[in-house]
Amino acid sequence: MKNSFSKGYFIIGTDTDIGKTYVSSVLYSSLSKLEKNIFYYKPLQTGCYKENGSFIPLDPKTLCDFNNIELSEDMITYLFEEPLSPHLASERENIPIEKEEILKKWNFLKERYTTGFIEAAGGIYVPIIRDNYYMFQLIKDIDIPVILVASTKVGTINHTMLSIDFLKSKGITIQGIIFNRYEENFYEDDNIKTILEISKIKNYLILRENENIISEDRIKIF
Repeated sequence: MKNSFSKGYFIIGTDTDIGKTYVSSVLYSSLSKLEKNIFYYKPLQTGCYKENGSFIPLDPKTLCDFNNIELSEDMITYLFEEPLSPHLASERENIPIEKEEILKKWNFLKERYTTGFIEAAGGIYVPIIRDNYYMFQLIKDIDIPVILVASTKVGTINHTMLSIDFLKSKGITIQGIIFNRYEENFYEDDNIKTILEISKIKNYLILRENENIISEDRIKIF
């Protein structure tokens, strides 16, 4: 049954291990309480592990376990065993990546759901196909706003502002920032304040460690 797709977001991080999957899991949990017809898509998954002879995509599995839902093949397009950048994992495992296959799956999902989001593999400039196709180009091809996942720790001003300026330079819309793993330190408060003042971004959320749900009044920016 075809549905009217209304909105989608691309979850991207300022760095590796910034918490994109955790943020995706919390967003899915929170949005699914407001919008029933929602999907999650991780087109490129490296660092898979084997279970009963099959590769298990760690990030989609984590999200599904978090939300007590069943893992679906529709959530993934490419699986790689080695925990590397997609372009290198593709070369080493002799599995060519075709951007058309990712876009085909995206369009398939858009026909069946009203709201969805994509979790990136790595950061904005991660190569998908060596010397040919990068994560920011996939974002532009899919043409949905970005939710930028950032740290609150020392160094985040530099990492986050470089990411924001790059996204703006490519004409990519930033829906908002999610500051992850906040621990209520005074310097974290100043980091967040400084980033918001410099970037002029109004939409943001602050997530504490192990926060499992975003209240309805806070989730309204998405």
